[in-house]
Order: sequence, then structure tokens, then C-alpha cells
Amino acid sequence: MSSVHAERRVKIGRGLFASTTALLGVAVALELHAGHYDTVVYPTISAALGVIGVVLTTRLPEHRISWVLAVTAFWGALGGLAFAYAYEALIVDPGSLPGGLAAAWLDNWWWLPGLALPPAALLLLMPDGHLASRRWWPVAAAVLAGTVLGSIAVSASPTFDLHAGTPIENPLARVGGVPVAAAGITGAILLAGGLLASLAAFIVRFRRSTDEERLQLRWVGLSLGVAVPLFLVGSLLWGVVPGAELLPAIAFLALPIGIAVAILKYRLYEIDLVINRSLVYGLMTVGIVAGYIAVVALVGSVLSSRGDFLLSAFVTGLVAVCFQPVRQRVQRFVNRLMYGERDDPYTAIAKLSRTLASSLQLDGVLANIVETIGETLALSYVGVALDAGNNTGLFEIAAEYGISGADSLTVPLIHQGAVLGELRFAPRPGERLRERDHRLISDLAPQVAAAAHALGLSRELQLARQRIVQLREEERRRIRRDLHDGLGPALAGLTFTLEAVRNLTGSDAERADALLVSATAQVQTMIGDVRRLIYGLRPPTLDQLGLAASLRGLAAQETTATTAVNVNTPASIPPLPAAVEVAAYWIAQEALTNVKRHARARSCSVRLAVESTILRLEIADNGAGLSNGSTGIGLHSMRERAAEVGGTCEIGVRTGGGTLVVASLPRLATEAVVG
Repeated sequence: MSSVHAERRVKIGRGLFASTTALLGVAVALELHAGHYDTVVYPTISAALGVIGVVLTTRLPEHRISWVLAVTAFWGALGGLAFAYAYEALIVDPGSLPGGLAAAWLDNWWWLPGLALPPAALLLLMPDGHLASRRWWPVAAAVLAGTVLGSIAVSASPTFDLHAGTPIENPLARVGGVPVAAAGITGAILLAGGLLASLAAFIVRFRRSTDEERLQLRWVGLSLGVAVPLFLVGSLLWGVVPGAELLPAIAFLALPIGIAVAILKYRLYEIDLVINRSLVYGLMTVGIVAGYIAVVALVGSVLSSRGDFLLSAFVTGLVAVCFQPVRQRVQRFVNRLMYGERDDPYTAIAKLSRTLASSLQLDGVLANIVETIGETLALSYVGVALDAGNNTGLFEIAAEYGISGADSLTVPLIHQGAVLGELRFAPRPGERLRERDHRLISDLAPQVAAAAHALGLSRELQLARQRIVQLREEERRRIRRDLHDGLGPALAGLTFTLEAVRNLTGSDAERADALLVSATAQVQTMIGDVRRLIYGLRPPTLDQLGLAASLRGLAAQETTATTAVNVNTPASIPPLPAAVEVAAYWIAQEALTNVKRHARARSCSVRLAVESTILRLEIADNGAGLSNGSTGIGLHSMRERAAEVGGTCEIGVRTGGGTLVVASLPRLATEAVVG
């Protein structure tokens, strides 16, 4: 919008406010002259609405909502003047002012457009002054058509109500008839449907909104939470309780105030508690008033003979007794609506526990966890990021619920002192988590960490089973190959040799003897093959000599003129699992082979220590050490053998130079025996 056009709109807005002020001034003067001091509050409310309108038309002249509020204030001032003028002209001093009937006719129906059109327009146009989409145009058209038809029907009512003792007849009442009645019914249907659809449009836009737009709409929701209970209470008590007719007027002002704050100060948001309390006490107010009226109507018919005082005392006591439990129930309902189960930590933890207990598929555990936390605590995003491995310190998303935003918060997942990953979460757009919400999520994190740890163990177990099956099949294939390609043909050849010896025994003893010599050599070769097969399954020295002596035997084999290998073992070694003995033997052999081939070391030490739950094997040399990024087959083999029995094997640089291999293997805690 150009500056000239904007300035013109600002002037129009100020002129509209000046007209509103002038109309209100005349109306107040007439009210005071007539002695209607109790109705002066209505022009005051219109004046407040006019101030909101002029502020918005001055600061945001291009915004349609600014003009909706400004025109609404002007229309309210015009209606207030119509009532005051008609009362002065027809009741206080009949005939003193011209056009009294016309003013009474306007006062008879002006309220309907003033009550119907502004709320519908504000709900449809918030927060940017435009409809959410073209499909909402029929809603605006329905409200407008319903208002026009309803106003026609109301304007043709038989009398004018000017709060006087004698009603004043409407000259236009005879013009109505069936068409006007039909217009009234049609208008009421269109108006009711249009207002409900306007509210639905606001709710849809709120659910689809994000960031600042959602924050603006929350202020409108707050003002609705205040306005609706006040309007309903005022309508129910109209004419019953003195001053109750002021409540709908105040309610009508609540929505524009909330909208003005949303448009002008939309960055000042700390209204969760305000909305919560407004909903609670709004619902309580409506409930108590409705209950009061219902009890009065029900009990009054029975106890009317006992006097109004007894009836009022009974109803007051009943309401007082019921208020606190009802308030608590309403409070829990509103808290659950706004915060999910954050205000009930036991429920949140119980739901998560049930989710963990009912998750049958391992792959779906984390997905069920984040979904449960997200839905239970009413969060927009929940994610579990676990350690990616490879000692990178990075976390990868394992499961997530909702859409991640830039303002995600994190809680570390720690189990038994180890950081497994992070629990990431984000509140709904425009919402800020309270301190107790953070504490609840921190209390849920250990359960998530335990589930992640259990899931990791399950996956490791599955991988271990797969590795065992693969190793078993590889070992079977090797044995089958050795038997099929080596021992099997050798036995077949030996059979043929022995058959030949048998055939030559009587005719050629010298030839038969040569064949027996050959058969003996074949048998010796087969014996060596069988020993090799057995040795591949488990080194026989472990059964014959024990682990300590076997290690000393390896050291003796690898000792050369340039490299001395020393072995230090306990005097007694407790019984060890067979798999642990084999793993320690092969790790030591592989480490000593690497020392001999690559280290160029002058000395190497092998140390075996038995701890309470661990068998620790250390091989240290003073050679060249490991090169950066060393990933040889031998290094991988040592780590894999340790992992197969549930242990670890760390290979690194030795202090002072050289290589240090430390294997920690689990053992059974039994009494030591001589090894």
C-alpha cells in the first residue's frame, strides 16, 4: 500500500472514531437527562471498542480487522444513540424530538448485526485479515444473509421495547405476515449455522497454524474462553439478577481486546496458565449458574411454601458442597486437554511401562516409546538418537514421532554410567515447557535408556547367534573339505595299495614290501592330517599342559636371536571355560606372530593375570609400534576372538614405545587349583 493511500485510510479511521465519539456523547447526554444511569455502561463499552478501532486503523490501516472493530464501535454508538433518542422522544417528553418512531425501529433490530457480524468476521479473518481459503466464503455469505433476514424479521415485531411500562406499537408490524416469519426462521438457521462454521474455521486454522500465527490465535482462543462463559451467564441471569445484563456487553468486548493484543503485541506470550485458568473457571461459572438455576427450578416447585430464604440457603449450601470436587474434575480435564498427562507423572510413567511391556517386536520398541511419550505429554516431536558407533561421538535417529523443529531440547540417555544417546523433544508451536515438565521427561529418560540398552543387547545377541552359526558352518566346511579332499582320497589310495600288496604277496615279495613301505608313509601322512584337524578344533597342548605351559611353549617357539620373549603367569590358575582358554591362546599366538613379523622388537613380555571376574592377557613389546590406521587381519581376528566369548581386546601404543595388546576375557569365579 502506498503512503498516500495509507495516510488517507488513517484519516478515515480517525474521522470514524470522531463520529463514534460524537454519537456516544449525544447518547450519554440523553441517557443522563432521562435518568437512565444504569445504562451508561453500554456507551462506555462502545467507547472502549472505538479506542481499539482507532489504534488499529492508525497503526495498521491496511488490516481488515482494524476496520471491522472500528465499524463495530461506530455501529454500537449509533444503536446506543437510537435507544436514547427514542426514549427521550417517545417516553420522557413525547413529541419533543422528531423521528422518535424511526429511532425506536432502528433500536429494535440494530443489536442483531452488531452481535452476529463482528464475531463471525473476526473468527474468519484472524490473524492476517484474510480468509484461510476460498471455501470459507459460503460461511461469510451465510452469516450475512442470516443477519439480513433476521434483522428484517425482528424489525417487523409487533411492539418496540424501550424499557417503559407501556409498549409502543410498531407501525411496520402489519407489513410482515408469513413471508417475514419465513425470513426470520431462515435467517435464524443461516445465522446459527454460519456462526458455528465460523468457529469451526477458526479451530481449523488454529490446528494448522505454526509459530507466530499460532501464538496470535491463542490470544483469540483466550478471549473466547472468557467471552463465551460471560455471555452465557449473562443470558441465563438476564432479568433475574440485577446487573446481569452487563455481562454480555463485557463479553462482547473481550474478543476485540484479545484480538488487539494478538495483532499489536503478538510476541508477548506467557498465557498457558491464563488460558488454563480461564477455561477452568469459565466452565465452572457456566456450570454453577446452570446448576443453580436448575436446582432453583426443581426445588422451588417443592419448597416454595417454605419461603425464598430457605430455598436460597439450601441451594447455596448445595453449590458450596459440590464446588470443590467439581472444580478438581474440571481442572484435571482442562489440564489433560492442554498438557496431556504432564500433570500426572504416575499416569505418564505407567503408560510408558505398559508400552514397554506390550512391545513384542524389537524393531518397534523405540517407535512405540516415542509415540507414547509424544501423545501422553502432548509434544509436537519426540525422537531417540543413539550412538552411531565407530567412536565418532555422533548420534543417529533411531525412532521419532512428529516433525522436528529448530527448538528441539535434549535429555541424555544414560544407563549404568554409559551415555547411549539422547532423547530429543519439542513442545507444540508457541508453547513453552514448564520446569516440572522437564523434570518429568528427565524421569522418563532412564526408562528409555534401559529400553535402548536392552534393545542393543538383543541386537548384539542376535548378531552373536548369527556369527556363531556362520563360524560353525565355516568350521564344518573346512573339516568337510579336509576330509573330502585330503583324508578321504588318502584312505581310498591306501585301500588300493593294500589290495596290491595282497595280490603280490605270493608272487613278488620285493614289490609287495615296497608297496607296504609306501602304505606306511601314507598312514603317517593321514595321521598328521588328523592331528591338524584336531589342532584346528582346539590346541592339544591346552588339554595336555594347561594354559600357562602352552603360553610358555608359544614363547619358546617365537624366541629368536634378536627377540626375547618372557612369560609371566600365576602359580595357580582356576578352571576356565574352554572357549576362554582357546581365545587367550589364539590371541597370544597372533600377537607373538605380529611381533616376530612386523615389530622388529628386542624384547616382548607376555603377562597373564587372573582377577575376580576377568582373565587379563597382556602382550607388550618395545618395537616399532602401530602405524596410524592399522587395520590388519590379525588385529581384527584378535578383537573378534575376544568378542566371541564376551570380552574385549584393546590394541594400542605402549608407553615408552612399542605395541600393547590387552585382552580382558570373562572367567568363572571358582577356587584356584594348581595349573
